[in-house]
Amino acid sequence: MKTISGRVTSSNPISLSKATSVLTTFVAAETGASQAVAAYLRRTVEAFNELTQLHRELKGSKSGRKHKRAKEGHENPRLAELTNEYDIETESAKGVTRRRRREEEECGG
Repeated sequence: MKTISGRVTSSNPISLSKATSVLTTFVAAETGASQAVAAYLRRTVEAFNELTQLHRELKGSKSGRKHKRAKEGHENPRLAELTNEYDIETESAKGVTRRRRREEEECGG
């Protein structure tokens, strides 16, 4: 088994696409890794590439939906009404939970 040494060059967070690029460059370099490790690294790069692509697709579809909704508002008035009712019920449930906690604390358990 070979001894491996290295050093940390940066501890700052980087984007997923940058991490994919760094990993791709590392895997493309001749590292002298065993076939099993090289295969594992190639699969890892493929997974990173797929994840990066998925993030790009999701980012594109989310921004398109935001702009569309901002322009048009809710397409379905009933959906807007249900969403509003859900928000009210959620806030109401939070209030009930808070009251129950206070009552339990006051009663000692």
